[in-house]
Amino acid sequence: MPSLRTPSPPLSHDGVMLRALRGQDIPAITAACQDPGIQRWTRVPVPYREGDARGWIAAMRAREKGGEALELAIADSRSGLLIGAIGVVDLNWRHRVGEIGYWVAPDARGRGVATTALRLLSRWALGPLGLERVELRIWDGNLGSRRVAEHAGFHDEGTLRGSVIDRLAQGARRDVAIYGLLRSDVAAERAPERRAELGGGRVPTA
Repeated sequence: MPSLRTPSPPLSHDGVMLRALRGQDIPAITAACQDPGIQRWTRVPVPYREGDARGWIAAMRAREKGGEALELAIADSRSGLLIGAIGVVDLNWRHRVGEIGYWVAPDARGRGVATTALRLLSRWALGPLGLERVELRIWDGNLGSRRVAEHAGFHDEGTLRGSVIDRLAQGARRDVAIYGLLRSDVAAERAPERRAELGGGRVPTA
């Protein structure tokens, strides 16, 4: 498996930048991951402590070297400060498929940050990274993430019934919605008629 590297220069569009995670991000990561929504819909430890952030960054760097995953900071492109995280995880190089996961800090929500970050990373993954398919696995009830997926051009491909155990709901099983995006979907976006449909070519493809 190839070693993975952060895109250089960083992916950036509409005030959002995707850059490498760094040690200075640990306090912001720790603060954001106290949010009940992030704890509810992602795999972060509960309770979340500074040591969890340190361990996560170290583990992700090891996975990048092994070609298993790539995690990036979602940052404000003006200040450079972390406002979320997004990554391609569970990479399958044989089939050239990866799953994308993300979270956005509470005070950065409501202004399209997640959608912009997802568009940036998914188009890069289906371009320079060399994947043919990326997908999202969204827990039943996470309506915000479903809207982000749809706004970012992903296709609702159905539901995996009872696919996960909800650690915060006494072990209840939950359905998972699958959203997918193919390299061919991105190519279709670039066609003139599709650009017009999407609003005059505002789709970031970097």
